[in-house]
Amino acid sequence: MSRKEYRSLTIPEGLYKELEKYIERSNGGYVSISEVVREALREYLKNHF
Repeated sequence: MSRKEYRSLTIPEGLYKELEKYIERSNGGYVSISEVVREALREYLKNHF
């Protein structure tokens, strides 16, 4: 079984706090900031490439 590789990203504190609020409002739709960011990036890449 192959091991997944991960990278870290740095985002501004204000954006991080907005993501936290978004997760709270999602009523369990998202459980982590990483989950939201992964989905957002996938959607962005699908629509722009």
